Amino acid sequence: TLGGPIRKDKTFFFGSYGGLRQLLSQSFNGAVVPTALERAGNFSQSRVAPVDPLTRTPFPGGIIPATRFDPTALNILNKYIPLANTSGSVYQSNVPNPFDSDEFLIKGDHNITSKHMLTMSYFLTPGTTTSQTAGNLPWSVQQLNWRQHNANLSETFVMSPSTVNQFWMTYTRNFGGRLNLPQTSLGDLGSKFVIQGPKQLPQIAVTGYFTLGQTISGPVAGSNFYSMRDSVSHTRGRHTLKFGGEISLDKTIQQTLLNNYGVFSFTGARATNALADYILGLPVTMNQDSPVDAYNNFFTSGLFVQDDFRVNKHLTLNLGTRYELQTAPTDPQNRIATFIAGRKSTVIPSAPLGLLVAGDAGIPRGGVATPKKHFSPRFGFAYDPFGDGKTSIRGAAGLFWGSISGNLWNQASNFQPYAVRQQFNNVGSLTDPYSLLPGGVSPFPYVYNPASPRFITPSQLLGIAPDFRWSHNYQFNFTIQRQVTKDFAMTAGYVSSLYRHLAFGVDLNYPIYDSTATTANVNNRRPMLPGVLAQVGSIQSGMTSNYHSLQITADKRFSNHIGLKSFYTLAKGMSGAVMEGATSNALVQDFRNMRLDHARLDTDRKHNFVTSIIYETQYFKEPVMHAVLDGWEVSGIITLQSGTPFTVTTGTDVNLDGNNNDRPNLIADPRLDPNRPRSASTAAWFNTAAFVRGANGSTGTAGRNILDGPGVRNLELGLFRKFRVRERVTLQLRGEFSNALNLVNLSNPTMVQSSPLFGQIRSASPMRQVQVGVRLTF
Repeated sequence: TLGGPIRKDKTFFFGSYGGLRQLLSQSFNGAVVPTALERAGNFSQSRVAPVDPLTRTPFPGGIIPATRFDPTALNILNKYIPLANTSGSVYQSNVPNPFDSDEFLIKGDHNITSKHMLTMSYFLTPGTTTSQTAGNLPWSVQQLNWRQHNANLSETFVMSPSTVNQFWMTYTRNFGGRLNLPQTSLGDLGSKFVIQGPKQLPQIAVTGYFTLGQTISGPVAGSNFYSMRDSVSHTRGRHTLKFGGEISLDKTIQQTLLNNYGVFSFTGARATNALADYILGLPVTMNQDSPVDAYNNFFTSGLFVQDDFRVNKHLTLNLGTRYELQTAPTDPQNRIATFIAGRKSTVIPSAPLGLLVAGDAGIPRGGVATPKKHFSPRFGFAYDPFGDGKTSIRGAAGLFWGSISGNLWNQASNFQPYAVRQQFNNVGSLTDPYSLLPGGVSPFPYVYNPASPRFITPSQLLGIAPDFRWSHNYQFNFTIQRQVTKDFAMTAGYVSSLYRHLAFGVDLNYPIYDSTATTANVNNRRPMLPGVLAQVGSIQSGMTSNYHSLQITADKRFSNHIGLKSFYTLAKGMSGAVMEGATSNALVQDFRNMRLDHARLDTDRKHNFVTSIIYETQYFKEPVMHAVLDGWEVSGIITLQSGTPFTVTTGTDVNLDGNNNDRPNLIADPRLDPNRPRSASTAAWFNTAAFVRGANGSTGTAGRNILDGPGVRNLELGLFRKFRVRERVTLQLRGEFSNALNLVNLSNPTMVQSSPLFGQIRSASPMRQVQVGVRLTF
């Protein structure tokens, strides 16, 4: 800490600087890697014998001739796929994941007059971290760096003994970059793959075996955020009135490479065995994108008024409303799009029928009109039924409008004609992925030219639905609190949130299944302009999510050298589809029957119990014992949680819609005895025989998130002792223990039916970690 001279009317400095250096590790658990025989193309012992894609007959003896090996696939296999180091052809490892950050804060307060006080602060935090990208084998490393600035200025004006005005100005600049290393592309590994933009390793997923993960990177991503607020508080009799407003501008920039590196999926669709598909270099799909610079600017403003009305000594009412006006984000280059079947664009006459852009009739710059009726009424009450101040009954309800993020809105600029995000369902091979495309050449590089827009067919499009509505949620709570003793109180309450009009991407051109259906002819089976249009994504606002909970709290204030807080929640959250991802373009099993995906939230935990304890030793009067044993502070956090739900998938595209997210049929009870031995649980967490792959073209009957993973049992422990060196200098010894009891908290099991590890648990949360330190305060 830094301290400067302090006068009665001002504080010149109060600053602090701190840094954090951590060398963490990242675990890779449960990747199934090819055996020596499989690496040689010998699948004679395989659970699924490979079929020659050319003749549709089994390879003799289950052995793929070496002449048929894809050279690029073989190169990656030999250089990058490790040998198994545990039983069952499984590979496990830990790799470094360093984290480095610094923080600087400076703050100044100045009393201009007895009625005016000015406060200024500036906060800076830069940092870097390195981590392996998603997947179950070490492959690509992502380097991230960031720098955030926060500058704040506020003024408090005491207008009268009953009226106070507060004014704030805020500026936040938060930018970072992401770089994937090594800077090697699939083209450097023997393929004719053409990468657009900086080189990065591809993403390769071999269902049931391994995933060489990759993550979208970009040199610059962030925003400049400007905000002003003003609030007036006025007390008059039994009323406390508050009113004010705010306005903000958010300017976001995202220079993103998207999936320019190529995403290849091997599922067994071409040789009936996913690993054989890989050895032959025959992916079922390839996704490749072109980089794009996305920009968005949008204003948000609001007004509010609230009256805290003390009706009598037993009852207080909180009455208020808020009005919000948020413009639809706009792109300086007007790269917005929507889709209305049958409409022809006049701005881009060459656009496929249905694609409309800003400037077309009825399509404003932001894609949709700015809503002007966002009123948010709120009501609350606090009631003391006995008048003794020991019991309170509280309740509240309100309507709250959501906001629009630039990351959601600028997705339209990621698709044609501005950029390309494309799934290719007719891929030649890993070595020559474009051989089956028109002309046998790559459509990349792809550069947007407003004077002459270019389209790759079949075109994959995405736009904002013209009837898009801002999300909102209804919040309710009702609690009863009772002071049991002087320092102990308990609270029980019901808390609920009902979310409406959540954003979700829907495929308007979902393929039709027929007897000729294959994974290669998906785009020829689409109802609108087959062969011309591929997936037509529409960001709509029809999704819902509900949360209900019983919440119980016990609070013992610190006294007699001990303090305790306990929290228990019994809750359930439901949503119409997967709503927890970073994108609204999550997939459902069947876009013609999205009700099948209505289920519990991925983050839902039925039971959640947390207790925090602080204990201070102060018992000994004898000087030596007092000096050695007293003054120690012991703190602990006990966590007991039920598991999160998970979904069983087949690992193959059963309904042949081009999306590998299908679920199997449920034919029996999938749950097993929860009291069986731990070894049996990890070998089979659920009844795998209860799931059966359906026939081609069918939709699985197993619901989403019908099973729960293992729960959590954990104790976080801290041990602290302060020693006074001088009057203004204190030394503190610190010991912190994560998972202090070294309990095994298992991760969720393998959920993919085609994996040899189906139903097994091969990983767990970190075991005990100990951190010791010394802190000097002066």
